[in-house]
Amino acid sequence: MEVTKKDVEKLIELKRKDTFFNHLWNVFSRDLRSAGEINRHEIKVWNQNLWNASFYPIFKFEFNASNHLIKISDRLNPVGKMLIGILVFGFLYFVFPKNPTEFNFIGSWPIILFLSAFSSIFILFARMIYRFEKQNQLDEIFELLDIEVEEKEPEKEWSAKNILIRLFTYPFCLFLIGLNIFLIIPNQGYIPAIGIFIFVGLYLISDLRMIFKNKN
Repeated sequence: MEVTKKDVEKLIELKRKDTFFNHLWNVFSRDLRSAGEINRHEIKVWNQNLWNASFYPIFKFEFNASNHLIKISDRLNPVGKMLIGILVFGFLYFVFPKNPTEFNFIGSWPIILFLSAFSSIFILFARMIYRFEKQNQLDEIFELLDIEVEEKEPEKEWSAKNILIRLFTYPFCLFLIGLNIFLIIPNQGYIPAIGIFIFVGLYLISDLRMIFKNKN
């Protein structure tokens, strides 16, 4: 059974243009309806939920001249890309001085190491949410459109790559928790402490959720 453009249009509850400001409004308004943009030979669909926050995927459905589906692709929404860009530029701002000739790499290595690790975990966290939500939403889309796909063997959560990532991220998360308990909170830095606890908690919960989902 071929999927037509009309079939895909039924996935959309709210018609919106795929623009940065529409996605920004989507993030702040927490409108959980599926939205999309309908063009002549393609349809873009996205759906935010309470879990994927600012890192939800945009699916692009492409059609041939007979309006039959020929391709599905995905990309991160522009607000998610902006947040990652802000993180990268923020890292550069805090590390490098206004006058590059005054930069002391050796003397600045602790803050460079800390910010590098924090940025890496943030990017891994965003990637994890994106991958998880993309697969969940694709499964739902395939079911709604009655598309049969070959089952692929899921990525092993305890592959060498994922083990190396966790050998880096888990100790760093514990370091951040210890930093909160023994340094930041005793110095009354309650707001940064809450932010760090939320960040670490979300990352660990996301990772454990991914592990147990693939086990099942």
